[in-house]
Amino acid sequence: MTRIDWIEEARRVDALADALLAGDETAAARAVAGLDDTQRTRVQGRASLIVMWLRFAGED
Repeated sequence: MTRIDWIEEARRVDALADALLAGDETAAARAVAGLDDTQRTRVQGRASLIVMWLRFAGED
């Protein structure tokens, strides 16, 4: 992946994590729209880690 790809993926991870925390299914779908299965799985996994971390450790 290029630097630009990593930046875009990080943006999507943040957007998906925010949507999951807010319970916004529409925003969650938008965050992963247009990704292939591999990319979607990676973004979903990273976002899930953020959500789990916040549930256990709380926000900074």
